[in-house]
Order: sequence, then C-alpha cells, then structure tokens
Amino acid sequence: MTAIPARRRRRMIAAVVTSALTAIALPSGLVLGAQSLLNESGGNRVDNNATIAIPLTPVHLLAITNARNEVASMALLAVDPSLRGGTIVSLPVGARADVGSNETPRRLADSFASGGLSALRSDVENLLNVSLEQASVVTAQELGVDIASIGTQPVSLPQPVFDTTAGGQTVTVLDAGSTTLTAAQIATGLASSQAGSPESSRLAQVKALWNAVARAGVATSSDETSTTVQASSDAAVPVSRTEFFSALFAGEIDVWQFGATLLVDAQRNPANADMYELDGGEVLTVMASVVPSALRLTAMNIAVMVDIPFDNTTYAKEAATRLAFMGANVVLIRHVPDVPAEETVVHYNDTMGRVEAETFVNLLGPLAYKESKEIIDGVNLRIVLGNDFISFLGSGPQNTTTTTVKK
Repeated sequence: MTAIPARRRRRMIAAVVTSALTAIALPSGLVLGAQSLLNESGGNRVDNNATIAIPLTPVHLLAITNARNEVASMALLAVDPSLRGGTIVSLPVGARADVGSNETPRRLADSFASGGLSALRSDVENLLNVSLEQASVVTAQELGVDIASIGTQPVSLPQPVFDTTAGGQTVTVLDAGSTTLTAAQIATGLASSQAGSPESSRLAQVKALWNAVARAGVATSSDETSTTVQASSDAAVPVSRTEFFSALFAGEIDVWQFGATLLVDAQRNPANADMYELDGGEVLTVMASVVPSALRLTAMNIAVMVDIPFDNTTYAKEAATRLAFMGANVVLIRHVPDVPAEETVVHYNDTMGRVEAETFVNLLGPLAYKESKEIIDGVNLRIVLGNDFISFLGSGPQNTTTTTVKK
C-alpha cells in the first residue's frame, strides 16, 4: 500500500509530460461537483460558517456480468449529498489496473475473473484513488429489476449490441438506430459483450444505455439544488444497491464515461490484451467533483479545493492536473455559477498554507491571496479560478497539459 501514492504521482507526472501529444474528450454537459456542497453554490459565499464539513457523497461500485460470468460493464453510482440524484460514472472493464512494478499488468475484468468482487473492488479503489464502502455484482435479470421503475426509454445506438453465449454463439441483443427499450432490454444490453471484440467498439453503446437510465431521473430546478444541502429528514443514506438506484432516480442524473486509450506497447501490455489506459488528470477531476468524500490522500502535502466559475471541463482538468503535479492533494472540485473574477484567488487559513500556495504560480499563473478565518474540514487552501488562469493557459510553453476536444 505504501507504494500506491508514489505510483500515482509518477502517473500524474507522466500525464503532464506526455499530454501535449494527446487529447482527452471529456463528456460535455456535466455539472462538476454538486452545487449544494458546502452549504452554498457561490464561490465566494462559502465563508458563511466558522467550520464547514464536506458532506457525504455515497458511492456504490456496480459490476454487470454477462452469460459467461465476465464483467461486461461497470459503473460507479454516485449519489448527491442531498440524496436525490447524482452521477453514473461508466468505467471501462478493460482499464489497466494500478499495479506495482513487480506485478504482471492486468485489466479490471481480469481482477474479477481471478479474485471475484473483492479483487475487482480493490483494483478499482487503487486505480481511482477512492475508498468504496459498497459494491455488488449483478446479472442482466437482477439489474432489470433494479431499474424497472424507469419504464421505457428512447435510445439511439450507433451500432448493434452483440453478445456471446456460454456456448460460444454470437447473438444480436439490440439493433442499431433509434428505438424505445424497456428496462429489461437496457439491462441486457449493459450485460452483453462479444468475445474477441475490442471494448472500444462498444463504449459508445454502453454510454447510450446509461444515458437512457439517467433520463429517468427527476429533474429539479436550479434554485432547489443550490439551497438543498442535507438530506430531508425522512431520507436515509443508501446502503443496498436498490437504495442507491432509488436515491439516484429521486433527482437529476448525469452520466460520465471515462476516456480510454488502447495500450499497444509490450512493456505495459506484454500479453497484447484488450487493455486501456485512463488519463490520470481526468480521473482526478471526476472523482474530486463527484465523490470528494471518498477520495484518498495521495501525499502528505497540502489539501486543496478548487472552485470553477466556468462551464468548461477543460479548465477543471487543467487545474487539477497541475496541482497534483506539484504534489498537492486535490480533494474537492466545484462548479460555481458566479461571474468569473479577473484574478485567481487563494483563500488560506495560515501562513504555511500561503507559503505553499506561492509555489503554485509556476503552473497556475498569477495568484491573489486572501486570508480567511473560516475552516473547511480536510482543506488547507481554497482556490477560485479567475480569467487570468484562462489567459495563462494560452500564454505560451507552460501550457503543457491536455486540452479538451468536445465531440
């Protein structure tokens, strides 16, 4: 376990060094972080309370198996702190596990095949740098029961969904094109994977099916989501898989699917398996936005919260990647609806925090500092990005991290 933070930092350094050669397409339309976090949605209105805690963001790992008892698709069910709505985070089953230098590279799906749910859960935790209290594995039939309340939903599939039976036959599960599917059909699609077919060919299908599930969530007004912080008195923190789905369907649901790059080099993928690399900056951005209470600290250094007054995931990922590269623990990212200020402001509680923040100038650009008497549990610095950060990103050779390509 002691090697995990070091491996994660090396991976983040590699992301910064090599990302100029790559482009990660982050899903558009996702609101980063629950707007209700920390009692206020505004970037500068967090200072209303003397001591503030980051509220619980319940999360459940869901693995869906096919007829061959292989993991066909996988997702994190992340519930908003209000316990109404949240985010479904789709995770490629072929993602490369975060293994040590003395371990044979393996896919997440291989972890389940060799060690069951406990091994899969452990590898997902290490890869995403989170702690998961809840996890389950389901068949198509069980998932169909869990999401039965969604009724029928429109779905547009870019290509047919195929599956391979236990006897080795390839069957067409769902046809391509726009159609209306029942909950059972959606569940069957998520539990299908054709043997020998690369996972990259079906990621768009998986996302489309999760989008259909998310469409059943109850939309709420912006005023309601910004003022609701704690769960209502009659709501309980979800424990079972059924309760997680019930909490998600009680509010608006977003879907985020991690991008994945096929590994073709012999050192990182010696068996030439259908194995994919996740982008460390994207993973950090999503986890710090969607499940901040589940994040693990990766170093003994300072913990940072970032407020993003821009509706653009590029800037969130840039800030998170750069801070992590400098050794900071990014523990929370919020999208806030305020009009961006010209300056990027660092709110600090003590001199040591400010001294540490001054080292961020090299990769964040010019910073203004504001001493704050308010304390946020587990946070040493709160950084509110301003227009000068955007200018800095486009100012020259220091802009070395990945930019977003929207599809």
